[in-house]
Amino acid sequence: MEAIKELWNLMGSLGTYARLVIVGVWFPGFLICCELGSTYFLFFGPPDKGLFGYVAEKIKEFDSSIVSSFIIVFVLATSIAIGYVARDITFALSDFWLRRKWRPARKLSKIYAEIRRAYGDDKVNEVAAQYNVFRLASGEVDGSLLPRMPETYVREFCKQWLRLNVPSLNTEGLEIEINMVMGLVMPVALASIVFLSFVGGWLAIALAFVSIAAATFMMYRITWARNIETEQAIVNFLFAHWESLPAAAPTVPTDIRGSEPRGH
Repeated sequence: MEAIKELWNLMGSLGTYARLVIVGVWFPGFLICCELGSTYFLFFGPPDKGLFGYVAEKIKEFDSSIVSSFIIVFVLATSIAIGYVARDITFALSDFWLRRKWRPARKLSKIYAEIRRAYGDDKVNEVAAQYNVFRLASGEVDGSLLPRMPETYVREFCKQWLRLNVPSLNTEGLEIEINMVMGLVMPVALASIVFLSFVGGWLAIALAFVSIAAATFMMYRITWARNIETEQAIVNFLFAHWESLPAAAPTVPTDIRGSEPRGH
């Protein structure tokens, strides 16, 4: 029975990771390939063919299932590689935003203070005192010497503890949302190049401005969501201890990952 539970949990974790890769990596990478490829063909390709027309003609010319399969695999692999790079760039921009504490970013100490104010210092301290990682939240340990932001360590500890002990309280839904929006920032921003190349005139400038504005707003939402994820992970962690939920829930091994597949 235990082996069946482990297998089922492993399948579930693989399914979650597959969704993250498809939504947050492959699809955005494919969009970027289409955007850059179409723009390249507009200026440097055959004048009477576009990107998709050229690819379709080559596939028909070879008339080989092996070549067709190779092209599909090549496009898939290239899209995944570009998607990972684009998402890492977006994460770096988001980390820069968070480190500068621009709105709507909040310091970990402020998030922790708001939680203590809302739920009571005594109740929060009773749980936090059992885990040294919360010393980063209270400011007892200087987090500036760590390679990543202090909230990352607290959030990942709470999330992994919840995944192992109380899976029903994990923050998987918000995690998928963050990855999905994170992956789409670069394609939306690069759409401005497509508008300027294919449309032209004042309409192209207006559409390009809208694309850049939309990408900036998405970055704003990502920053907000990452703060909310930290707050939600800590609150769920505390709630599980207050209600003694680990004693009532089975401890099932799972595929432990960070807030994003690439780790941040």
